[in-house]
Amino acid sequence: MKPLFVSLAAIPFLISQNVEAAEKNQSMVFMAVDKTKLIAELRTWTEDFAKSEVLSKFPIAIGKEKGDKLKAGDNRTPEGIYFTQTHISPSQIPVEKYGPKAVPLDFPNPFDLFQNKTGYGIWLHGAGNDNRMAEATVTEGCVAFYNRDIKKLSSWLVPYQAAVVISRDLESINRTDDMQSVKMRTEAWLAAWASKDLNSYLDFYDTDFNLEGRNRAQFKEYKQNLFAKYSTMEVKGYGIRVLAHEKYAVAAMNQDFTGNGSYVSNGRKVLYWIKGKDGQWKILRETFGEHRFEPLAWTQQDLKLLISSQAGDRSLGEQRAPPRGTTKKL
Repeated sequence: MKPLFVSLAAIPFLISQNVEAAEKNQSMVFMAVDKTKLIAELRTWTEDFAKSEVLSKFPIAIGKEKGDKLKAGDNRTPEGIYFTQTHISPSQIPVEKYGPKAVPLDFPNPFDLFQNKTGYGIWLHGAGNDNRMAEATVTEGCVAFYNRDIKKLSSWLVPYQAAVVISRDLESINRTDDMQSVKMRTEAWLAAWASKDLNSYLDFYDTDFNLEGRNRAQFKEYKQNLFAKYSTMEVKGYGIRVLAHEKYAVAAMNQDFTGNGSYVSNGRKVLYWIKGKDGQWKILRETFGEHRFEPLAWTQQDLKLLISSQAGDRSLGEQRAPPRGTTKKL
């Protein structure tokens, strides 16, 4: 049985066609990569992160050189928060090196560019020859999986929908205080924007903020003109989800904007937050795009197939199924 992954818009059709649909779980997902223990965890990405569940764990291999990636060709695996991009099919890559599937990440992301990092082509991919996995540090910066694992995982790591957090260890990411603070700051940022409180709104932005070539001062002038242009303005953020790295944090949501009841702009917003010297989180970069976030839907049988297909070391710890029911749509 092939696992079925769909957007929520297709759920009514499934219910009428398949009795298993009534038992579907729905959630965003993310992968946490531990470069020290060489383990990747696939987890649910819930609005209330305390409810996040480990779906399965996988052995991995990483870059030949230690440390965070700084420049092209340094053979290091980057550390940060990334989003999956359009998958690369076997016909487009040498399968003897990359296996049956490659899932590109958006490296360098806006935070990497701020740090003047260079490089490209950071993927999650197969090993080609599974025996390469025993070397552990074998790639040119990518994260490699057993071929059987990446083939199954690619159905869960949907382009533009799944996040991947790569860190030296899992203990350094998604700390409760950071997650709660960034979530609260994001909600307050939305409220200041919706109320057209320019000074309060701009106070959420770091002095090094830049958007499409506009520095903070130019961004302020741009927003001031927009606030004046729209006598009525409605801003809504749906399904705010947060991930926190030791260097920065990301808040992701679907964003709807309406100005004067006629201008409409709907899409996905991602905020890149950094902690200032005063300990307060500030927005360093933000992106807005067309790929709205949509959770996956899957059955317990789909999850069993993912776990049963796992290759390599099976002593990675207990696999946990998510609770039945659904999470709020993002």
